[in-house]
Amino acid sequence: MNTLKLVWMTFVQLVRQVCQLPQEIVKAVNRRQQKTVIDKREAERIDRICNPLKYRGK
Repeated sequence: MNTLKLVWMTFVQLVRQVCQLPQEIVKAVNRRQQKTVIDKREAERIDRICNPLKYRGK
């Protein structure tokens, strides 16, 4: 009986994970987009520090 229960619980977990997969993919894509934006901002900040004359009028 315990083996059957274990198999059933494993199956339920698998179904839950399959249902959550699209949400996890969307979250990963959003995280990657945010990281890209942050990296661009950081690159500009470092460039401003290294080359202040280039950004003098802004």
